[in-house]
Amino acid sequence: MRTLKIHSLFGLIVAAFLLLTTFSSCNNANKAKKAKMDAEAKAAIQQEIKNYTYPLPSVFEVTDMLNKIEARYIIDICNDAKKYDSYITEKQQAENLGIYTADLAYAITYNQKDQVKIYFKACEDLVQKLDFTAAFDRNLPDRIENNMDNKDSLVNIITEMVENTYSYLNQHGKQRISYLTLAGTAIEGLYLTTHISNNTFQNPEIIKAILFQKEPLLKMQKLIEQIKDNKDVKDAYYGIEKINSIYALEEGNSSMTQKQIEQLTQTVSDLRDDWIK
Repeated sequence: MRTLKIHSLFGLIVAAFLLLTTFSSCNNANKAKKAKMDAEAKAAIQQEIKNYTYPLPSVFEVTDMLNKIEARYIIDICNDAKKYDSYITEKQQAENLGIYTADLAYAITYNQKDQVKIYFKACEDLVQKLDFTAAFDRNLPDRIENNMDNKDSLVNIITEMVENTYSYLNQHGKQRISYLTLAGTAIEGLYLTTHISNNTFQNPEIIKAILFQKEPLLKMQKLIEQIKDNKDVKDAYYGIEKINSIYALEEGNSSMTQKQIEQLTQTVSDLRDDWIK
């Protein structure tokens, strides 16, 4: 009888051991599975962020180059901020949101506080018209106002705004609007550069700023190419393609002929004039 009890107890111990071993194995397997799923999820998130990272140099890089060569601020060179309400279609609103973003960066770079307020308001109103205010920090207007005397903070705030807007639009299936906005910013940056002086060709620093925008515009063309047949982006695509063909007239990235400068200036003006009218 005593022997039977010992055998029974031994059997229970063995069973318990096997159960614990099985549970431990399952638990380890579940942990490994969860770790793998977490790693895959993290990788997916990182890839998504990478896919929607703002693809061009900061809008401030161009305006800062103009400021460093002591080119004066020209208030009339920018698009009239009061015209924002005349842009009715999504295409017009997206293009001019991009244009006003470059004008805002230009004003911030030159510490033009009144113009900063005006162009931020134009951007804000167009974002409301395009119905993606969720991309904006609700405290953004207050942050702009509170940092009006801090240029570096304003640069960071607007850079963050631009990058968040691009990411948000692409994540929510509004690629067309994101590319039109991007194109507007790129074109306005080049417009400011080619119209900042009446003697562009004689100023090697302005030529340097123009050449700096060559690679970003090539990248812009490649981005838009995937949807170039869309009726709203056709003129942006072919306009940028024409600009890039002018850049390509001369090999290299260190010089441009006067003919190139003249052709580039006229082409950018024609495209931009069509967008802001």
